[in-house]
Amino acid sequence: MDCSARPAGVLGPVFLVGAGPGDPELLTLKAMRRLESADVVLHDSLISEEVLGLVPQRAELINVGKRCGDVKDRGLQQQEIHDLMLAHSRRGRRVVRLKCGDPFVFGRGGEEIEFLVEHQVPVEVVPGITSALGAAASCQVPLTHRAFHSNHVHFCVGQSQARALPELDWEDMARNAMRQTAVFYMGLKSLEKICRTLRQHGAPADTPMALIESATTSNEETLFGTLGTAPELVTKQQFGRGGPVLIFLGPTAAFPAHLEKLAGGQPWKRARVFEKGVAEIEEDACRA
Repeated sequence: MDCSARPAGVLGPVFLVGAGPGDPELLTLKAMRRLESADVVLHDSLISEEVLGLVPQRAELINVGKRCGDVKDRGLQQQEIHDLMLAHSRRGRRVVRLKCGDPFVFGRGGEEIEFLVEHQVPVEVVPGITSALGAAASCQVPLTHRAFHSNHVHFCVGQSQARALPELDWEDMARNAMRQTAVFYMGLKSLEKICRTLRQHGAPADTPMALIESATTSNEETLFGTLGTAPELVTKQQFGRGGPVLIFLGPTAAFPAHLEKLAGGQPWKRARVFEKGVAEIEEDACRA
């Protein structure tokens, strides 16, 4: 859309769009439509190149430097992002604020919509698949499972802005460690503190734990262990190459090992489509 056709003084709309966990095929149809109609896209630093490649060439791309909810505020400060959204809106432009995962799950979408409403800017929120759901599907780690006695889910951040552990009910989390799935966002650097604190509050050392980096992308890496072994395994295997890491804690974190047993000790086949087309994957499966 040509923003020059909009009447002078009319504020352009701002769309807070969830880009999902990384795989561009996990974008929603509405997210795609908003990208296609954008005049300017303000995007987080870790939005994948494949997703950014879907933005029309005529649209202005601006990397605002946010690393998908990184509490250290790398790149532009939040107020600077607010000011950019408002400045482009006042020029009558259609603005997409493209955020990792879902805008309202550790994405500061609430802060941004508050600012926009305060300045009378038309705003729409387009949900995205939050990273925990993308990782669970990609690595086949169900968040709930009756046979594993996991009947509720807890999403939390792994560190606070002061780089300390967040203020959580650690006693309750430890007590329910084998009855829920807890997913820590941005927790890799605090992994040892998280494990130690949970064990100090009584969580069993053999509670399954899974770490997933760059979930749903071709760079995806996984590490499986327990509350007692995970910190040492991360150090030994030098896990974590700079991509976003999620930590899954609870009985279903051991689900991939369960699937391997069901497959007779052989690694089970997961259909993964990155460069191949669906027809090629199906043909390979038939040959197997």
